[in-house]
Amino acid sequence: MRRFEFTNTAKTLGLAAATLLAFSVPAARVSAAVQLVTDETIKIQRDLTGRHTLSNGITVIIRQVPDSDIVQVEATFGSALKDLPTGHKALNEWYWSVVPMAADGYPKAKVFETVEKYSLELGCSGGIEYAACHLGTINDYWQQSLAIFAAIIKSPTFTEEDAKLTKDRLIAELRNTPSDPDRYINEIINRIFYPPGHPYRLNSDEALKELDGLTRADLVAYQKTLLNAGNLSFVVATSLPTASVLADLEKAFGSIAKGESPKVAATAPTFDPAKAFTFDDRDLPTAYIRIKLNAPAISDPDAVAARLLYEILSEELGDEVRTRRSLSYAVHSYLIQYSLGIGVISVSTSKPKETFEALNDVLKAIKNKDYTDEEMESYKHGFATGYYLTQETHASLAEALASALFFYNDVNEYYEMPRRLDKVTAADIKRLANTWLNNLRVGVIYGRSEFKDEWATDLIQKNLAP
Repeated sequence: MRRFEFTNTAKTLGLAAATLLAFSVPAARVSAAVQLVTDETIKIQRDLTGRHTLSNGITVIIRQVPDSDIVQVEATFGSALKDLPTGHKALNEWYWSVVPMAADGYPKAKVFETVEKYSLELGCSGGIEYAACHLGTINDYWQQSLAIFAAIIKSPTFTEEDAKLTKDRLIAELRNTPSDPDRYINEIINRIFYPPGHPYRLNSDEALKELDGLTRADLVAYQKTLLNAGNLSFVVATSLPTASVLADLEKAFGSIAKGESPKVAATAPTFDPAKAFTFDDRDLPTAYIRIKLNAPAISDPDAVAARLLYEILSEELGDEVRTRRSLSYAVHSYLIQYSLGIGVISVSTSKPKETFEALNDVLKAIKNKDYTDEEMESYKHGFATGYYLTQETHASLAEALASALFFYNDVNEYYEMPRRLDKVTAADIKRLANTWLNNLRVGVIYGRSEFKDEWATDLIQKNLAP
């Protein structure tokens, strides 16, 4: 149970409602001056959100959702895979798989009983830059839910049985990774995109080797570095009174001491033309292609414009590769933005030669095209619609605010995104396309006898940075 629907009014939904209002403008009348979201709507969001601090310095964001019976909490830990040293990176997923299983006062049977009794959403997940535990419940069960939530965060027990069970499951999943080419292609490209030792890198074969040497003692040691007030923050989406929520969080988490957590800075991968293409030989009727590129980070002034660029690129790829040339049933692009930016193009096809040619044509066209105001507004509407789907559930809203708090230390950056989107111009898209849609790293899974490397290397050569 990972998502809850809002039960509040369109006014409280605010940004999502405003996005729908923006669509009411007839296409022929759309101009660059139209605001995707009104100032009033953004003000509503800001006014519903408060920033607070517990006695030990933990930041708490409370987003009021009037007339809602749901409470959603996102506890964010400010370190994850990136900050673990090579040899211990597999702890990230293993640790967060074990944490929700049992805690002091809540053996496994009681955890299951409590979750079932109160229909809780309760879980944790590790990430690249940060990890999170989430709790979803209703107002009537807030006290019972917070008690178990605090226990798994502060005092997970890591029993030998649970540690072995989760480790065995993880090992089985990792061993199965190569059998799914649609998933495995990401590891193929990561081998050349991230050099050995890069903070973001951990392929399945590397994780398997690490897990072989990790023990329960490593889980316990890792917990001590994670659990400190300087590494933890909370976002709560609720209709409960702010003062009572803060008092409850203070009682549950205010005693956590403040300490230091090791942080590792990740640098953008360097492009090496001699290592820009990799191939995995499989007897498959479908070629799986994954392309990765350096891109603006989430804190870059061009971050929002770059996201729009990749939305445009994805749509153009679909129109050309899938619709006009019928070369693929699955082609898209997307942008991952952390403290580094990673651009991704993904396509599967039975005609790789023609597909690489089409990819080059699309990249060339975007670099040369001057989009009209009407085209830009159309793309912005599409982008904003997807973005404000995060407004539709308490869980996705809390996650979005937690991400903004982590990367910007200011949740208002999330609310202000439409203003940055309003300012993006066709000239920005052309500039960013020529700056960033270059120096491609390409990975392919396909039959060796059916593939010629020059199909991929030609695309790379035609898209080198000036």
